[in-house]
Amino acid sequence: MSSRERVLVLGSTGYVGTRLVTSLLREGYAVRASYRTPEKLGSRPWVGNPSVDFVRTDVLDHSSLKKACVDCSAVFYLVHSMYAGRNFAETDRFAAQNMVEVAEEADLRRIIFLGGLGEEKAKLSKHLRSRAEVSRILHQGSVPTTTLRAAMILGAGSVSFEIMRYLVERLPAMITPKWVRTKSQPISISNVLRYLVGVLKRPDTADCVYDIGGPEVVTYLDLMKLYAQEARLTKRLVVPLPILTPRLSSYWISLITPISSSIARPLVDGLKNEAICQNDEIRKIVPQTLLSNREAIRLSIRQIGQELAGTAKRIGSPQSPPEWMQTGDPEWARGIFHVQMRKSIDASSAQIWNILVRVLGSRGWRYGSILWPLRGYLDEVMGGPGMRNSSTEASQLLPGSTIDCWRVVKASPETYLQLYSRMKSPSRIALDLILKQTEQHRTELTLRIRYAPHGLPGFFMWYTFNPIRRYLLESMMSAIVAQLRNAQEE
Repeated sequence: MSSRERVLVLGSTGYVGTRLVTSLLREGYAVRASYRTPEKLGSRPWVGNPSVDFVRTDVLDHSSLKKACVDCSAVFYLVHSMYAGRNFAETDRFAAQNMVEVAEEADLRRIIFLGGLGEEKAKLSKHLRSRAEVSRILHQGSVPTTTLRAAMILGAGSVSFEIMRYLVERLPAMITPKWVRTKSQPISISNVLRYLVGVLKRPDTADCVYDIGGPEVVTYLDLMKLYAQEARLTKRLVVPLPILTPRLSSYWISLITPISSSIARPLVDGLKNEAICQNDEIRKIVPQTLLSNREAIRLSIRQIGQELAGTAKRIGSPQSPPEWMQTGDPEWARGIFHVQMRKSIDASSAQIWNILVRVLGSRGWRYGSILWPLRGYLDEVMGGPGMRNSSTEASQLLPGSTIDCWRVVKASPETYLQLYSRMKSPSRIALDLILKQTEQHRTELTLRIRYAPHGLPGFFMWYTFNPIRRYLLESMMSAIVAQLRNAQEE
């Protein structure tokens, strides 16, 4: 297939779809990205890329789907209705039949579908049965179809991975369904993407079904233990109970994590089915290095810290952000919380930036609230750097320099300042100052604290001290406005 043929990605704003568009662009493909709601497109990293065009698509509407397929050679079918209520299987069935008819009318050459791994001879969950049915429907059409069947996808932002992250991080001891002992073969998101792009490049994979998985067969319980080890948490006590039904388990998950029971239930229900690859033929067709479960978990945890600390490395071209920096995932993804304050100020972004440089360089964060030096003193008692070590001069803010307890990560004059906390804490904390000039002499200033808790103490600290954080942001905003007013009066 020519690298300039246009490929349609149905579900481009989803977890896999967002990352797949980036991978396809990196390989030189032109991409048509489908979406249902324009709001979901706003934060995608490939918006504005000349090799991407967009189409609003409803897979349940024949004409809408047909319009999306015009001038495309292949389509990645990454949509599902799992969160649409009890009748999601019927909805998925109708959408797949629509896809078959439109693909034939549009003379597509390929359909590539990402489904779920599980043997149909077993009593599959409703979700996995629906995924298997969609695959059968797509393969019954005349357009060659390739199905990749995957178990749990390991990576920050994956729903099943995030459920595990929150449970292990928040609960030193927990009760779980007995199905946490069911065997599966998880796979890293990076390996999934390489398989998807790989089969697109190989016409001989048409009309085939492949099982894709990582190099290890484990239980969900094994993964939870691995996560605790890699996150450097104390050993977690897990007690499986047969009385926990999928419904009760989903309610428990929605209580402990920010993920709703409607999202959690079909995934929990699927844990009862073994998800093990029955053949490894795809490894020969699309050779790559498969990450172990430990490597995939370690990478995800490391990426969160790199994102906050500003040490994340780019992959591919300079225009291509690293996988974990891609935005558009749900707010609960990566386990990062934030609190922010936004204010419109009668001043240009240059004026506000100059105040920030002058005040931070000369006084640090000691101004604005007595709580800053108090927190610094407590940090010194605990053996941390406190608020005494600053290397930033009044005339500049440079990456790597320090402002009291903060290290400057990024400094884009008149636009953005990112700081990373050096204090000892059961969390990783970043502070963002964002300037957006809306009119000639009016700027929107946003102060945001991003917080990645570590273990139960980190979560306890987040919820307990949240009112104080809001007060700190208010005091910082007021101090900046006051300094600006004084400068204007001089």
